[in-house]
Amino acid sequence: LGMTGDQFDWMDFRLKFGCQTEVTGLFRTQLEDGIMGMDNRKGAFWLQLHEHYKKNGYDADAKSDDGAFDPTQFSLCYDRQSLSMDLNSGVGSGALTLGGSDPLLHNTDMVYAENLTPKLGWYTIRIKAMFLLTNGVTLSDWNGENTPVDVKYISVKAKEDLLNGSSDKRKGVIVDSGTTDTYLPQALKGPFDEAWREAMGWDSDGVYHNDPNDMTPEQVSALPTILLVFRGHAASSKAVPPHASGMAHTHAGVLAENNDGSVSEHDIVVAVPPAHYMEESRSQPGKYTARVYFTERLGAQCILGSNFMMGHEVNFDVGRGRIGFAESHCDYGRYVEERDAL
Repeated sequence: LGMTGDQFDWMDFRLKFGCQTEVTGLFRTQLEDGIMGMDNRKGAFWLQLHEHYKKNGYDADAKSDDGAFDPTQFSLCYDRQSLSMDLNSGVGSGALTLGGSDPLLHNTDMVYAENLTPKLGWYTIRIKAMFLLTNGVTLSDWNGENTPVDVKYISVKAKEDLLNGSSDKRKGVIVDSGTTDTYLPQALKGPFDEAWREAMGWDSDGVYHNDPNDMTPEQVSALPTILLVFRGHAASSKAVPPHASGMAHTHAGVLAENNDGSVSEHDIVVAVPPAHYMEESRSQPGKYTARVYFTERLGAQCILGSNFMMGHEVNFDVGRGRIGFAESHCDYGRYVEERDAL
């Protein structure tokens, strides 16, 4: 609208970064050539961008929800794709959105968890409850207020302190894109095993473990979905549609187990289907391994890794102290086609 290219020159900024001289392990074969730091610490890519905007007049207190570029937030959308050696062309890993999130990627409404550490460090959220859903469903399978047919909610009988590995309500689990797998408290294994046996059928010999298993894709998709309930970001919940499948209060199966009132109207749910927590071996196709581990001692830092984030656009909104989740295909090629068709 009357703007010339010169008027955008101020957006360029000098990025400080380090160089690596040697790579080992997975860095020799995976798609990535390095690491882009996006945590809330000095030197992070997004924070350098934010500081540049502030020097050029950006007012952090004037943020709005009108879709304008906001340098205090970014979004990651991970797709499960082959390693780089199997990719012939294109972008196969997903999408990174700077300045906000992109509704074109969303299969469900975005809902927000409270970021317990908004000022510095990791992105930390608090687990309120955990369930297993039968038949490998996702929240995208919900239709308005209606729960998919034949889906059963099975509660993992564990208090909030046990779920997070800490009784301190200011602590929780970190959302870390740089960790491949998910690591939860060691003491949670017993309650999870009991719920797993119920979900698989008491008469079956299905036991949850982290050993490789010979399975078909159909058998994997029939495994339970892990449903996590998180402390919601109260101010953001008011703007979410009332029947959004990501809000805990829309799930009768969650409310039925909420006898102590610990789950509030602001809390949210995130579904992790078996296709995300089960990983097929590259060297031995047909062998699958469960990548949610119950290994962390009491007080240790538990981690929701990239297999938890997969299949969602995850919005890290540092300025508002919240982390958003919307289910997504995270297919960049499909996204470009749909965007260009608008």
